[in-house]
Amino acid sequence: MTDTAHTPRAKKSRPPFWIVAFLIALGVLAFLMFRPVTPAEEVVQDDGEAKVYDPVTYDTQNWGSTPKQTVDFEVLKAMLGTTATTETALDFYGNHADRYRFSNKTEPPFYLIESDEVFEVAWYYAAPKDDERQKDASIAYAKKAHAMMGAYLGEDGERLVENMLHTPSQSFAKPSLGVIAADCMDYHCRIVLQK
Repeated sequence: MTDTAHTPRAKKSRPPFWIVAFLIALGVLAFLMFRPVTPAEEVVQDDGEAKVYDPVTYDTQNWGSTPKQTVDFEVLKAMLGTTATTETALDFYGNHADRYRFSNKTEPPFYLIESDEVFEVAWYYAAPKDDERQKDASIAYAKKAHAMMGAYLGEDGERLVENMLHTPSQSFAKPSLGVIAADCMDYHCRIVLQK
């Protein structure tokens, strides 16, 4: 006879706890990823075509011409706008200056930085993916800069703004005419004039 008191019992085979937890987590994840769409959710239809964005068109040929005037920076400032918020800033050379912001905080930036040596106009250069409001603001700011440069340098100033807008990422500085810097780069246009 065999003694059953000393015979080892066979252990019940159970999967380890972490395997069971992993399988439960995997089931929950699969349910969340592949659940049916409810009527309250919006289904986005994709036609497979890449969205084409329209670039901003600066129709400078139809903006008119501003006759050249006597260089008075107060007159040029008034051409940019009548209402501006004023704050301190640094000019092109890093000197203390005043910044006149002609746009509100929710609009793309359009401002003038003025010091004893420099008169700098800067505005937002809209991207093709921007909405129409931002594109329209960019065009309106460019028109003001175009008129201001027409008053400052005549046709040469207007041509300078046209070149900036139509050939971004290129510098159009004309030190002999008092233009230290003029370019449109990284969604930002600026014209820096020596006083």
